[in-house]
Amino acid sequence: MAIDKFKKRSIHVNIALAHLIPAPFTQQVGRALHEAGMLNAFFCTLVDEPSSKWQACAKRLAALAKFDLAKDLKRRAVTEIPANLVRSYPAREAVRMTVNRLFRSQVVDDHIFHWARDGFDRWVAGQLDGLDGIYGYEYGSLAMFTRAKQLGLKTIYDLPSPEHDFVERLLESEYARFPELKTTYRARVVKLHEKRTGRRQQEWELADLIVANSTFTADSWKAAGWSAKNIAVVPYGAPPISANLTETPANGPLRVLWAGTFGVRKGAHYLIEAVESLNVSPGHFTIDVYGALSLPSDLMARCGANFNIRGSVPRAELFEAMRQCDLLVFPTLCDGFGLVVNEAFSQGLPVLTTRRAGAADLVRDGENGWLIEQGSATALAEGLRRCLDERANLANMREAARQTAAAWQWSDYRREIASAAGCLTQK
Repeated sequence: MAIDKFKKRSIHVNIALAHLIPAPFTQQVGRALHEAGMLNAFFCTLVDEPSSKWQACAKRLAALAKFDLAKDLKRRAVTEIPANLVRSYPAREAVRMTVNRLFRSQVVDDHIFHWARDGFDRWVAGQLDGLDGIYGYEYGSLAMFTRAKQLGLKTIYDLPSPEHDFVERLLESEYARFPELKTTYRARVVKLHEKRTGRRQQEWELADLIVANSTFTADSWKAAGWSAKNIAVVPYGAPPISANLTETPANGPLRVLWAGTFGVRKGAHYLIEAVESLNVSPGHFTIDVYGALSLPSDLMARCGANFNIRGSVPRAELFEAMRQCDLLVFPTLCDGFGLVVNEAFSQGLPVLTTRRAGAADLVRDGENGWLIEQGSATALAEGLRRCLDERANLANMREAARQTAAAWQWSDYRREIASAAGCLTQK
């Protein structure tokens, strides 16, 4: 990537950005701050470093265990921030990834995640001297914000998800309706819920500016009675739109794509039930599932021949799959935004999603996709049946989907982020 991609203005404000992983939205924040001349450093855990000797060694060892570490690391590539501004704290995250691969246990991963997060948070807190501000994320910023306040720094708190209690109440109703979804991990989450909410409250009170990714996200926190704060709502942008639309075969099976964690909160259990009720052969209807699996194994066993489990893949590979499919299905029960909707639109892929996704504001029923009621296998089955019956309309929606993405790009998001951060730090 050419370095002149990073056009920088001089504002003489130094802000550090910190997040556990180099997620697309995080990298866009970093690029926004850099382009505005404000980014001092991007603190992260484990990032892809192709020239790293220890990563090259780790990849060879992983290959002996038939584990494609190179593919996993590629998903952690930093492409939007100059490499000289990236500061990594990889050890604990590397341990977490290894333990997760060995044990495949959500409970074990939950323990290791918090150990890795706390180590990273404390490490960032020790790197703040000489800065004007720190930009951190929900549930990962307590130590760094505490230290920032001691140093007189401004703090920016990014909310990618709806308010914690709101989400837990919604999920608890799902577990009450479907006891088979309960796991030992769920019991652990319930037990520690109050403690974890308390941490979020401490972070909130230490923040000078809140950034929410949708009105839905912001409203969920306001409705919960959290203290009044300066809140900026900045919707996530879309990647650059695909240059050409792909014509999918009209006589093959309807190809539906799922992207993201295949779990309760995303409505995966309703999708399984909806597909069972459709009773359509794989020759007419298939679903490619990209992402981590978090449903109980007995429920996953109900995924029939219509489901193709693809696992997690680098973003470029996911985008290529989107161009080859007919529809994105995103039956989320609760999502602050749902970045995958923007990503699908950018590749000319129509979307079937629920009104509980922040990105639902972008969906125009019958033009670039459809909206259905959340938490209803019947509504989801009816939506999928409509797509089967109106397949020609799906092809016609592809250009409308792409134009939706073109109307709000990551460049628009970066402009608003830089404006909000700049106004705060210059007060």
